[in-house]
Amino acid sequence: MANFIIKPASSDDLLLQNDGGTTVVSIPGSGNPSISDDAGNAIATFETNTLNLTDKTLKRPCIRDYSEYFNAISGTQTSAFDFDLENGNVQSVTIGSMTANVGITNALSGKSNSLTIIITNGGTATITFKAGAHGGGGNSVKWAGGSAPTLTTSGVDVLSFVTFDGGTNFYGFSGGLNFS
Repeated sequence: MANFIIKPASSDDLLLQNDGGTTVVSIPGSGNPSISDDAGNAIATFETNTLNLTDKTLKRPCIRDYSEYFNAISGTQTSAFDFDLENGNVQSVTIGSMTANVGITNALSGKSNSLTIIITNGGTATITFKAGAHGGGGNSVKWAGGSAPTLTTSGVDVLSFVTFDGGTNFYGFSGGLNFS
């Protein structure tokens, strides 16, 4: 049977739900509330405007009016770099003249992951997209027909990537080329 401990209202209030001596729910007067399993392992924390599940599964949600986090990579990229999925599943970048690998990092192991990029002036460079860090020797992205699309020299292209094996292999496709 779970016990609730309620303290008087003050700035350091703490509401705990204990199950057999293990704190399951902790709602501090300040700081981040959390939910733990019966072994005390954190399942979720509530942060400012965020429910952090630390890569746990959210099962059977019905989501309406959702959005994906967008990350604009600052500056013009002229050397190898990575798209880090922890920064968002939709990202934008402006490319300058270069010949380099561009990596896709932090795909969740054993999960499907996707990335959409809005790339400006991508045709000014010779880019090989890689699964994993740009310098880590990961597999090259697999493209329909075996070849990457020809990117626009002065304009915007949209590319999407998906992996079904946690980032070992990514499959790339063009969402649209030469938006102007």
